[in-house]
Amino acid sequence: MLRLFKLSLVLGLVSTISYASKIVSVGGSITETIVALGHGNQLIGVDLSSAYPKEITSKLPNVGYWLTLPQEGILSLKPEVVIVSSKAKPKKVIDTLTEYGIKTYIINDEPSLDSAKKKIKQVGEILGESEKATYIIARIENNVSKIKEEIKGKSKPKVLFLFSRGEGTIMAAGTETKPGVMINLAGGENVINLKQYTKISSESILEMNPDVIIVSNHAGESGLDENVVASTNAGKNKQIYAMDMLLISGFTVRMDSALQDLSCMFNNNKLSYCK
Repeated sequence: MLRLFKLSLVLGLVSTISYASKIVSVGGSITETIVALGHGNQLIGVDLSSAYPKEITSKLPNVGYWLTLPQEGILSLKPEVVIVSSKAKPKKVIDTLTEYGIKTYIINDEPSLDSAKKKIKQVGEILGESEKATYIIARIENNVSKIKEEIKGKSKPKVLFLFSRGEGTIMAAGTETKPGVMINLAGGENVINLKQYTKISSESILEMNPDVIIVSNHAGESGLDENVVASTNAGKNKQIYAMDMLLISGFTVRMDSALQDLSCMFNNNKLSYCK
């Protein structure tokens, strides 16, 4: 009887972490993690922020934008499992998924290195890939440690990250946004002293005079005044870069690569790992 109880307990534990073959992922970094752990072929749907890797996500049905999820978008795909960012909204849509017999896992998704590692660990446990998750986390920790060592004592350039919300509206990332935290981790100083995203004008950019300007790869339609930008230190020294929005803001399995890219931008490619 005791052996039977132990066996039932083991089977119960296994069932709580087993993955299904029909997964919907909500959150670009979560989708990246699922693919990195070798389960891209189990995905049957993703949200709009899941743009990488394109060869997988572009072929999948879209369930809507992760901050305004329509319930029918997820339910129409009849998933067995939904793995969703803790930042996804509306909460009532996510909370009701279990009522339809859908296993729902809410994943920690804060703008920090610790949260990124926890995210990978959580998804690894759900998919039965804890060993692979541990390997990815170790790689990130090792690379981040090298980055910190190389930028130690170096001057911090003033950095501005911009992206477009369409119709000529330019937004700048504040200190507590994901790009803002990434800028700090990579050894830069954010010229925006507000915590969140804020609208910004070309005149304000000129006044702030950043040493480095990074634009998301969607900012080409923002209507940014190129003459004004060219008059900043960043423009004069050719320190204007484009970067994938998910890479700089996703805290994904590629965050060590993102931090390497950023730190190289901030140090004129003079670090040992710069291309």
